[in-house]
Amino acid sequence: MANKENLKKAFVISESSAEKLWDMWLVTLGSMSWTQEQIENMIRKYLDQRKVAREETTKLVEELMNQAKKNQQQMQKMMQEAVNATMENVDFPNFNYFDELNKKVDDLSKKVENL
Repeated sequence: MANKENLKKAFVISESSAEKLWDMWLVTLGSMSWTQEQIENMIRKYLDQRKVAREETTKLVEELMNQAKKNQQQMQKMMQEAVNATMENVDFPNFNYFDELNKKVDDLSKKVENL
């Protein structure tokens, strides 16, 4: 009878150990599942933040390019206005190269005729 009781105790201990082992496996699998979900959520948030940052950077670069283009146009307009104002106020001597050249040709022609 002692053997039967010992065997019975061994089965009870074995069954209890198996249940505890099963419970530990369930807790471990649950923990692993929770950890995987947390990692996926972190990665998703990270990717979303990167996407938003990329979109904001693209928008900022476009705004900077537009502002640079506007600045260039304003600078070009200011330079053109300054050149125009300078040209209006400068009195250039009136050189008529063709008139003088024509006079010289006429004079030379008369001298040749008189010869």
